[in-house]
Amino acid sequence: MTRRPEDVAWVGFTTEQTELLDFLDHVGNNGWGSNSQTDELMPKVLAECETAGLTIDRIKDAMEVVGYSASALHQLSRWESKRRTGRFGR
Repeated sequence: MTRRPEDVAWVGFTTEQTELLDFLDHVGNNGWGSNSQTDELMPKVLAECETAGLTIDRIKDAMEVVGYSASALHQLSRWESKRRTGRFGR
């Protein structure tokens, strides 16, 4: 399980973006695996991120800095694919 350490801040993000990153970090405690909770939340949250000016690449960069694995980051890309196309990417 990965979570942002308490002594690490999201630097260079607006308050809204920070709140969204905090929520993604909370939901990502299982590496953003697919389950009923993430199926419901992830497309909506990623759409909110885009509206707030957070691209998937910027989200992945922020999550990598706090310790998320390459596999977890790949799962974020898959969720973005599902949000945009309705299907999980590979």
